[in-house]
Amino acid sequence: MMTEWAGCVLVLLGVSWPALVDCRPHSGPTSENPHNHQIPQDPLVVKTRSGYIRGFSRTAMGRDVHVFLGVPFAKPPLGPLRFRRPVAMDPWYGVHDATILPNSCYQERYEYFPGFEGEEMWNPNTNISEDCLYLNIWVPQPMKMRHHNNDLKEETKQKLPVLIWIYGGGYMSGTATLDVYDGLMLAASTGVIIASMQYRVGAFGFLFLEPLLSRGSDDAPGNMGLWDQTLAIRWIKENIHSFSGDPDLITLFGESAGGGSVSLHLISPVTRGLVRRGIMQSGTINAPWSYMTAERALEIGKQLVSDCSCNASQLLDSPSRVMACMRGVDSKTISTMQWNSYSGILGFPSAPTIDGHFLPKDPMELLMEGDFPETEILIGSNLDEGTYFLLYDFIDYFSKDNLVKLQRDKYLELVNTIFKNMTKLEREAIIFQYTNWDNIDDDILNVKLISDIVGDYFFICPTNHFAENFAKHGLNVYYYYFMQRPTTSLWGEWMGVIHGDDIGYVFGHPLNMSVAYNARERDLSFRMMGAFANFAHTGKPGNSDVNWPAYTKKEPHYFIFHAEDSGIGRGPRAPTCAFWNDFFPRLKQHQSCDCSEAPDSVKLTEHLDMINLTSAVNFPLPANASPAQTALPLLLLLAALVAM
Repeated sequence: MMTEWAGCVLVLLGVSWPALVDCRPHSGPTSENPHNHQIPQDPLVVKTRSGYIRGFSRTAMGRDVHVFLGVPFAKPPLGPLRFRRPVAMDPWYGVHDATILPNSCYQERYEYFPGFEGEEMWNPNTNISEDCLYLNIWVPQPMKMRHHNNDLKEETKQKLPVLIWIYGGGYMSGTATLDVYDGLMLAASTGVIIASMQYRVGAFGFLFLEPLLSRGSDDAPGNMGLWDQTLAIRWIKENIHSFSGDPDLITLFGESAGGGSVSLHLISPVTRGLVRRGIMQSGTINAPWSYMTAERALEIGKQLVSDCSCNASQLLDSPSRVMACMRGVDSKTISTMQWNSYSGILGFPSAPTIDGHFLPKDPMELLMEGDFPETEILIGSNLDEGTYFLLYDFIDYFSKDNLVKLQRDKYLELVNTIFKNMTKLEREAIIFQYTNWDNIDDDILNVKLISDIVGDYFFICPTNHFAENFAKHGLNVYYYYFMQRPTTSLWGEWMGVIHGDDIGYVFGHPLNMSVAYNARERDLSFRMMGAFANFAHTGKPGNSDVNWPAYTKKEPHYFIFHAEDSGIGRGPRAPTCAFWNDFFPRLKQHQSCDCSEAPDSVKLTEHLDMINLTSAVNFPLPANASPAQTALPLLLLLAALVAM
């Protein structure tokens, strides 16, 4: 737990630093008189618009950091406030004790591998409760510099940039209290204020029934979790000056669903101009798992009502009665029953919904219109995004520890299962793209191919597409590709650089010498923290020593984050993302629906001698496309014939 460490010493690159100061357990909220003349003189007591809060001090890397945990920004969403947008917290009297980690929002724990720390590190580490709308702030204090006359003087105080973290978890789980999200090292090493917030997940944060309820009803409007985030961001913007922060230099950063949330805040009319910049790690709002139509969300909502025995058939005639019933259902029942609508790999039953308000239309339409304020984005992907999800959804096929070979028939079975809602022709196109035609029975390569399918389709290619469309409007986009497998990884070697591996480096965990990172990984962590801080300061992650060109569709430059090497690449995964982002949408447009099962094998090789016909289709292929990939446009021709 972040607040339980005491008397620790951090040894960094051969230098000992007192890691934590004043980390003893603290008592609950106090009722001190806010007008007591001693309170304003205490640097750990800060006056906000909501009232006074008392934090505590920790020290890392020679810098004091004032920490404020569990600051309420909204009324507890309980009773009549369940399934509603958040309501701002009333001002309080006395001094609020902000020294204890807050509750985690209600969710289910992942227990596929009991006792396995690689999984346990992502489970809530504080009590789960619907009373969970709190935020945390880490404020770096000015460094004391020793001058030539041996006097110690503090740095000149100035307004500090702010980085606000939004956690991931598929909009179904996650909590800002995790040890891996501790903002101490990031704040201490960069001099940037770090903040984070809790937001409702699952049905508590995304239940959508609005079209069926009475006009003007406040119940189940969908996207409540996004409104939670927005209210927290507004609280920080309105109060950060009291912590020496600059309200005009707020940058959001988040991973997975957190990245999806960040990208939505940048383009939503609700949060227009609220923040200056955004950093998206392995997640954007246009990813298939990161949003859903109102129709799909409504279907899931009605299913949950039925599963909770609240009679969904009465939603039209007696909506208030149904919602009263839903407010009376215990948290655990809702939390477990919502998973009945899980639809397969990354098919989570909660996600940002096209509600006409927060997300007024399809995310790609918003992106293409470009009707959002001028901003900059830093965006990126990990090398092996797909393996983590592949393991969890097909646990009978794979092992978290060892490589399990995948025969061709099993490979085809997985493709058809993952894309069961696509047409036969679409599935054939995917198989064709991801087949090693030199040896289709390579059962080791098949594991890599199915992992790439999941990583490309759900993460890397949507990220590229978001970056391309953002840059198209003349906005600065910077892309990174994280390629470092942590030496501390507990997952099997076959899984590679998995989803989420970058987070520890961003938050400075390799700097903790009690953990077995090597010196080069510590340097990588410094470089990543520096890039994020530079971006928060200036809108550019590079500096005079680091060449980091902007990313565009024509010049898709990315910066490589790796402990052994760095540099500039192009892509990433340009050929396969050309398939998903350019070719696949055209395939959908040129076919009629045929949802029958795909055959056990794909008989397209006979068309390879017709490659010269590809010139009939205006399809931009990557310069380094393979012979098999150049045959892909034939599928488009075939689809057009089918549609005639």
